[in-house]
Amino acid sequence: MGNNRQPGNKRPEKTNENDDFIIGAVTHIRQSKKVESRIYVLDYLPEGKGFSQAKQREPIIQGIGTTWFTLLELTTERRGNYPQFEEMVIQGEEKSPIKQVKRRLSIDDLTNTGYQSLEDAVLKIISKNEKRFVSFFNKAQPITNRIHSLQLIPGIGKKLMWEILETRKGMPFVSFSDIEERVKISDIRKMVLNRILQELKEEEKHRLFTASKEPTSKRQY
Repeated sequence: MGNNRQPGNKRPEKTNENDDFIIGAVTHIRQSKKVESRIYVLDYLPEGKGFSQAKQREPIIQGIGTTWFTLLELTTERRGNYPQFEEMVIQGEEKSPIKQVKRRLSIDDLTNTGYQSLEDAVLKIISKNEKRFVSFFNKAQPITNRIHSLQLIPGIGKKLMWEILETRKGMPFVSFSDIEERVKISDIRKMVLNRILQELKEEEKHRLFTASKEPTSKRQY
């Protein structure tokens, strides 16, 4: 696990919200609007990465934040067993094995293992936070006079948008299955997943579910 991608492998090609996520020692991460307190492990590299001959290389975790889907490179206090999809605390009251948040990552920075586990990790986060995403369908508003934020979800066109808006007037949606049954659509999780992946690929101007990668402070990098 953890082999870096080979040059021949095809990957996705590589908006503006304020991004308050601070990169640095865990004890120095301040509470802010876009902060991540937990991650799912995408890949663990016990010997770090690269081809350095240094005798001691820091063990590295590539992870995804469980709130804003932030892709992060982190170092650990010591080598250990950190399996894929393990949920780990970055900061908070619980003791964390994370030593430092090194940097924000793009999808193209992920190892092959990290990239292959990304979709499953995002689906786990969506399922675990169903109420958050159902709330989006209940409260989504227009972005401009011509486009509604619901239309940014892959698979939702103008007709389906109006059906969702009319249906939620009577009673708010309570679950994914409730939306699917009342609006007669299928696989809301997959639709939300596709939107999140689009945002992580830096393909979208508007961010619905993820934090912008635009730096706002020199402390971030």
